[in-house]
Amino acid sequence: MAPTQEGDDRPAGGSACVWLVTALLLFSVLAGGGCLAGYVALPPADAPHWLPAVGLALVALPWAFWVVMCAYRCAGRRAAERQAMSSAAVAPAAGGGSLCSRAGS
Repeated sequence: MAPTQEGDDRPAGGSACVWLVTALLLFSVLAGGGCLAGYVALPPADAPHWLPAVGLALVALPWAFWVVMCAYRCAGRRAAERQAMSSAAVAPAAGGGSLCSRAGS
């Protein structure tokens, strides 16, 4: 386990939100697998028509979550880079005056 940095008040194990999302995604995969197993195990006359669709949707949910998180992280990084570049272009010089006023003194 990685040591925490100085001034970092978070616990070393991570946030409770991370564990909650992990548990929900695990439950989704298990429930989807159960739906698909039930669809395969039940006779065709007894299996509800919605069972394979729900099973596939629950199994695909973690993949959709992962794709959305990657897109969010990439978009956030691009926005931060764009903001840093625009603020650097507008920031005044550190010396205070212009080069012309310094050259005359």
